[in-house]
Amino acid sequence: MKTITSTEARKSFSAVISRVEDGPVAISKQDKDVAVIISSSRYKELKKLEDILYGKAAELAIKEGFASDKQAQNLLDSI
Repeated sequence: MKTITSTEARKSFSAVISRVEDGPVAISKQDKDVAVIISSSRYKELKKLEDILYGKAAELAIKEGFASDKQAQNLLDSI
């Protein structure tokens, strides 16, 4: 993953946006990563995976008796 400083990102934001097509770009400030910019398509992929994982976690909670169907659905609806 390419890492650039927040100053570089601010000065050449258009170039950073173009660069995310090749992969994520980390933004650092004072030698610490503070953000990662990813493409919209990658974000959608990750969001879909997150939704699947939350669904599986809810199914497991119901199966193991930690939550009722209604409680699991209420939790998923709140996310």
